[in-house]
Amino acid sequence: MQFVGRQEELKKLRQKLESDRSENILVYGRRRVGKSELIREALKNADGVVIPYVCRKAPFAQNFSGLAKAVTHAFDESYVTFQDLAGLLAYVFRRASQQKVILFIDEYPFLREDDPSVDSEFQIAIDEYQHDAGLKLILCGSYMDTMQKLVESSAPLFGRFSEILKVQPFDYYDAAKFFPERTNEERFFLYSVFGGIPFYLLQVQNNLTPEENVEQLLIPEGAMLESEIRLQLTAELSKEENANYVLEKIASGIGKYSDLADNFPGSSNGVHHTLTKLVDMDLVEKDAPINAAGNRRKQRYVIRDALLDFYYSYLFRESTARSVLPAKRFYEMNLRAKMETEYLPRRFEQVAKEYLVRKNREGQIQPPFFQIGRFVYNDKTAHKNGEFDVVTEDENGYCSYECKYRKNPVDMTTVHEEEYQISSLGLPFHRLGFFSRSGFEGINPGKYPLISLDDIYR
Repeated sequence: MQFVGRQEELKKLRQKLESDRSENILVYGRRRVGKSELIREALKNADGVVIPYVCRKAPFAQNFSGLAKAVTHAFDESYVTFQDLAGLLAYVFRRASQQKVILFIDEYPFLREDDPSVDSEFQIAIDEYQHDAGLKLILCGSYMDTMQKLVESSAPLFGRFSEILKVQPFDYYDAAKFFPERTNEERFFLYSVFGGIPFYLLQVQNNLTPEENVEQLLIPEGAMLESEIRLQLTAELSKEENANYVLEKIASGIGKYSDLADNFPGSSNGVHHTLTKLVDMDLVEKDAPINAAGNRRKQRYVIRDALLDFYYSYLFRESTARSVLPAKRFYEMNLRAKMETEYLPRRFEQVAKEYLVRKNREGQIQPPFFQIGRFVYNDKTAHKNGEFDVVTEDENGYCSYECKYRKNPVDMTTVHEEEYQISSLGLPFHRLGFFSRSGFEGINPGKYPLISLDDIYR
């Protein structure tokens, strides 16, 4: 398949690889997010000697032996031997003073294990040779905790990287490039379920409908992507059951820390440890309203990853039904109606945010906004709290976007309802915009920003 997206990241990597100086590059991100593929694409047609080595989940001695073989093979010098990592790095750096050399170590945490002295060996070699050699060193890894610690101020390699690249999942727009022949409705459905992880998107079969892909890849007990979810969690979490508890609660709408801590199955600080890990893994994030960021009572945890959101919302607690029902029957009974009325409308709001961020970065929203999120308010008349889900803040104040995922076009009735609500509550919105699945009818586009599902994908 043709390489998809990542043009900015690719540009940064190629600039570093083509420079005439020593470069130390750190690339990290979630499992299956496409880090290695990005680096391999950047290395295509690269000048000089390229030394790629993928570390295994094995003892250091085994990985060191494999790395040594990769080095001697690259220089066609099988007679060279190394006693330790310091000697190997000194050899590579010295060779890089004579010719261009790129050393790419993938899954670096497996080489490092829990021994920071390995980091120190790289740090010593970099400090000693970087001004005399032009080595391009790339360290890549999926273990978020380990990789993020490499750049902490107390870490040996702190300050040694000339480029730190955190590879993120694709947004809705780049994810759609995996399905060029599908309709926008189908692209949105697939992104809402499978998210922006390239490996997940590649499992989708184009000869099946979006619903049939869900039935095949997720519903059967032990399905391929269910196994991927478990691997994602167990890679960095010691207790999978704690993560299951937290993720199921969040998916059901329980997002406050105090509520998540109630009846937590582990120790008193277990929920804090689990949430911290899930946040570090980019699976969960702490969400605060843009107009009450400092109010801890208004903060909540939400699931960032679409696949996890879908799985823990509708599949995790239904293991018995999934084991006794045909996948198609389970989908019809348990998912079809909820997809239309609950899940897809919720994900539509997320895609609306991603669209606004993309357009804002491209300079297509004026004035540009500097915050986006939910806006909370207190309705004193009705004695209840409420919120608007998609609100931006710019130099003129707040702009609210109403998102309608329904089969009928949005018309002036909806506009008047929103305007009345905002006016009656006395909310400080200087502009009102609309996102609609099915377009618009009878609304002046010059007065309101109007974005349909088709507009989102243009």
